[in-house]
Amino acid sequence: MDAVRTVIMIRNGSMAEQKYSIDKEFELEDLRKQLSALPEKNGIRILICEEDDRRATLELKGDITRDELLRFLDERRKVLHVSSQKDELTGVLNHDYFEKRLQTIDRSEVLPVAIINFNINDWKFVNDHFGDEESDRLIRMICDVIVGESKPYFVIGRMDGDVFGVLIPRASEREAELYIESVKDSLSNIEDRILAPSVAAGLVTKTSIYEKIEDLMSDAEYNMFDDKYRIKNAPGYRERLEHGL
Repeated sequence: MDAVRTVIMIRNGSMAEQKYSIDKEFELEDLRKQLSALPEKNGIRILICEEDDRRATLELKGDITRDELLRFLDERRKVLHVSSQKDELTGVLNHDYFEKRLQTIDRSEVLPVAIINFNINDWKFVNDHFGDEESDRLIRMICDVIVGESKPYFVIGRMDGDVFGVLIPRASEREAELYIESVKDSLSNIEDRILAPSVAAGLVTKTSIYEKIEDLMSDAEYNMFDDKYRIKNAPGYRERLEHGL
């Protein structure tokens, strides 16, 4: 069941009582089309049926005009459109929208573009030993650092469960290398009772308009695996990883 449903009823009977989810863009569009065909001054009774505490954020209840409801629907659709671009757990770009952004950067012929693959070290270990809640917390913790150490023009997306991609258009000399170092340093300084956050990173740079970022991503991933091997075989790594057991 949807967490929030709107139930509308047109008082003059020209529109039957129906339920629409405010979390589904196609339902809002269908409702908007029906409302647009009604007279401007039609009165509408809005009821909110919900399972959580979101009522206060809706600002939509009681008797309102058709145009008031249409304005609400337009604003809600904007919110849904933005949220459709975001990864639900972390708030960075989701996989699909990250790919759209990299294609846009390719078409713009911006150079150079630094391409970074961040992979969470031993995410499965955390999931196996501490469960979903802690493994999700690890993802959020690491994402917060990746975002926090970035600059506003960096493009950051969650490409897979434990993988983040970062694009730096017009990257200056050593900008990407310094960014990776700052992410790793910040993670190594986190003290947590259970988690020992760290990432492996792979970097490549697009230097020709004839190269495709999507093709270079595999090179970044390959470099990331080299980095992961070095990190996981470094002295003290295992002890830090298992300190929460």
